[in-house]
Amino acid sequence: MLTASGKWALGSALVLFASGWVFQYRILFVLAYALIAALLLAMAWVLRQPSLSAFQHVQPAVVGAGEPAHATVITTNTGRRSNAPLIASNTIDGKASSVAIPKLEPGGQDRSLILIPTTRRGHFDVGPLTIDRSDPFGLLRRVTHQGSIATLIVHPEIHPMTTLPTGHRRELEGARSAIPQEGGISFHSLRDYVAGDDLRLIHWRSVAKTGSLMVRKNIVTSEPRLMVVLDTWSGSYANPDKKADRFESFEDAVRVAASLVDAGCESHYPVLFRTTGGIEADAGSSGEGRIAIMRILAGIQTTEDDPGLNAVIRFADQADGVSLGAITGQPPPERIAGISRVRPRFDMVTLVQVGEAFDRPPMEIAGAMVINGATSQDVADRWKATFG
Repeated sequence: MLTASGKWALGSALVLFASGWVFQYRILFVLAYALIAALLLAMAWVLRQPSLSAFQHVQPAVVGAGEPAHATVITTNTGRRSNAPLIASNTIDGKASSVAIPKLEPGGQDRSLILIPTTRRGHFDVGPLTIDRSDPFGLLRRVTHQGSIATLIVHPEIHPMTTLPTGHRRELEGARSAIPQEGGISFHSLRDYVAGDDLRLIHWRSVAKTGSLMVRKNIVTSEPRLMVVLDTWSGSYANPDKKADRFESFEDAVRVAASLVDAGCESHYPVLFRTTGGIEADAGSSGEGRIAIMRILAGIQTTEDDPGLNAVIRFADQADGVSLGAITGQPPPERIAGISRVRPRFDMVTLVQVGEAFDRPPMEIAGAMVINGATSQDVADRWKATFG
């Protein structure tokens, strides 16, 4: 394409040619032809495509906020002649980063490492590699793209926090098992007999069919479950006093939600994750779904057509044996009324509010624990002071 200088040269050539035609000055024709010749030489220069192929990959492809990540760009000279040094650019989250490609002999290869900033969560596109060629006069430039687009996923930052309060006493032996606890009265499945099993648990009907000793596996069904609900209504995070940081409090809410999900999984509780916008995911008691939830939180955004925390009413049919942890910003009272309505259905309810700029006390919700803080770190500190 023509640069600003190229457009000036073309326009000047046309003016000179027209002036020479009108006034019959040969020198004007000579100047016009000189400019046109320069444009033709520039075109021949930029049309000569460098024989390069590029490949890139991101390592690691999934990181937590603040963890190191980089893109490896591999360029190869696929032509029969050496290529001149080039300055290419790699696009990372819409921002260009320079990549120096040295002179390469035929078949030569170069590797470049580009550090990728991971200060904020998200799903980020990396690439493609952009080669911008221009002629020595700066009249024309040609942009070509090499390589594919890689993706980097940055999970939210996680604060050290204890799990949601459940109202159930923890086992004295230590950490909970990732599998259902045996010894209850609810039948779960049959398993092979092991020396020392209670003979009263032998399932004689199965023994008669298989010829092998089988015992009933009974489990404790009172295992508490955790439900972490993130408010994704944009109005909960609007801050008219700090327009530049209008939705920064939502980032704090995402960090709190990620921290509570992580804490529940570390304690081997079954964790249910919900958003008021309708996203649902379960980590399970073994935590196998934790990465999927973190990936959701990496890309979650607010919407305007969201019911806010009143959406917890539709989760009431899942409330038996569940401790609820709801995370929001500073919504108006009518957008949080649903918490009071469903409180009797849950074992315990904890409400976390972020974005409190004036250090006001938390709102009062009958039967619920409410923690109010300015930032996610502030909430984590108050959580530690409250729950240990």
